[in-house]
Amino acid sequence: MNTVIIDKKDLSISINNKTLHIEDKKIPLRLIDTLIINSSTKLLASDIIKMTKENIIILFISSNGTDSAIVNSTKTKSAHLKANQYKAHIKDSLLIAKYLLKEKIKTHTNHLLSHEIRIDINDLLEKIDKSNNLKELLGVEGSFSKLYFKYYFNLLPKSMHKGKRSKRPPLDPANALLSFFYSLFYNFLTIRLLSFGFEPSIGFLHTPFRSHNALSSDILEIFRADINEFVLNILKNRKVLKDDFAKRGGVYLRYSGRKKLWKDYKNFTSSLSSRVDFEISNIRAMICKEEF
Repeated sequence: MNTVIIDKKDLSISINNKTLHIEDKKIPLRLIDTLIINSSTKLLASDIIKMTKENIIILFISSNGTDSAIVNSTKTKSAHLKANQYKAHIKDSLLIAKYLLKEKIKTHTNHLLSHEIRIDINDLLEKIDKSNNLKELLGVEGSFSKLYFKYYFNLLPKSMHKGKRSKRPPLDPANALLSFFYSLFYNFLTIRLLSFGFEPSIGFLHTPFRSHNALSSDILEIFRADINEFVLNILKNRKVLKDDFAKRGGVYLRYSGRKKLWKDYKNFTSSLSSRVDFEISNIRAMICKEEF
């Protein structure tokens, strides 16, 4: 997946002769799969249309990463897959939700184990098997997340966190990074799901609601541990410092911090691309009743 990231205030970009022009740089559209753009960048509607005609997906993000919008081609893909997805949402939702939650618990447990922290998950896995509805599954997920983060925050530099997970808004630099990269990866998954032909808003572990892409959140659960390790390495290696964060109601990563981390993020998503596609293929197999 070839991704171009443009994160600079008041920058104008244009399309000429199927080439993206960014100041003095030129990139042929055929070399771009995804374009990530800061919301303050100037881009004409006609140029957006030119890019979607070349099957480029455009992701607009706000400066703190909390808001986003995806623009892609209006061509309908895989109507048969979508039809099966709707059927599975009604008939097989609990089965697929159990798979997703088990994978989340396994990946997070393995992450802690990589730092020589052992936790017993046998009882949790048994509870998942015995769960009769989504509410029971979410109860298991909530209990596990609290346990996991109790250990996880002990791995981070103490000066960068307050010891617990905080969202909407994040209250310290560690949580700011977690929220920022969770949001980016959620959008990355949405883009991959669209390319496969899924309807991202129809999920199984997460409930479809307004503009929320529930299936993206479902698959994100499996990869949160990878993002957590990514954030841990950023903080341990001091790739960003406290000065790279701003406090505006919550704590958010400044432009100076984002600029330092974009290359690392591109490498990170690239390293996970094959696993992401594997998990999406697993979901497709369950939805379409294929062997997987």
